Amino acid sequence: MYGALALVLIGLVLSLQSILYLHEDYFGREIFTARWHWEIVLNIQILCFAFMWFSHHNRILFSHGRWRARAILNFLIGFGAVGMPAALMIMSASLDWYRNPPGSDVPKYLIGIAAMIWLVSNFLIPAIQKFALSRRKISGRSREPGGLLLVRAFLLRHLPAALAAVLLLANDFIGFEIGYIMAPFLCFYHGAIVYYRKAFKLPHYEIEAPNAE
Repeated sequence: MYGALALVLIGLVLSLQSILYLHEDYFGREIFTARWHWEIVLNIQILCFAFMWFSHHNRILFSHGRWRARAILNFLIGFGAVGMPAALMIMSASLDWYRNPPGSDVPKYLIGIAAMIWLVSNFLIPAIQKFALSRRKISGRSREPGGLLLVRAFLLRHLPAALAAVLLLANDFIGFEIGYIMAPFLCFYHGAIVYYRKAFKLPHYEIEAPNAE
């Protein structure tokens, strides 16, 4: 649950940052250099780093072999994901965006590229894997609706990612840059679902412990 909460919070932060950059005329340039603004962002960032550490700590500590390597890799990916605001802050400082914010096309380009990378890695590739698996399972049993049920379950599981893709594609028709504003939150919310689902499952080391005895 800590990991899920961390990703949801960072998704909200990035969507709020998108609003500021994409609608500079409404909020003014002063907010980019306001101390209270960046103290809030950095405090949330530190809190989410702590949440992500607590989320992975036990899995790393009690796992062994390939499971520990997998746990460490998942931790690094999650830690990097919640560190996105800090990475953007460093990039903005190096490009002097705090004193001279870029035009709206630059944030839209960055958001679009980041969202597409996230969607491909977290939606399209698993979709291909699920489809291939369902084809194997129902081979020779075409009368059974197993493939359709798998596709339906997959779409429900990945609904935030699908919605983010639709909003990005329809952004020009919706107005107010809703697609680019909502995409960061929906992508991170999609990742939070994975942590939420794992929160209700026993980790492998607790499942294997009784068998080891």
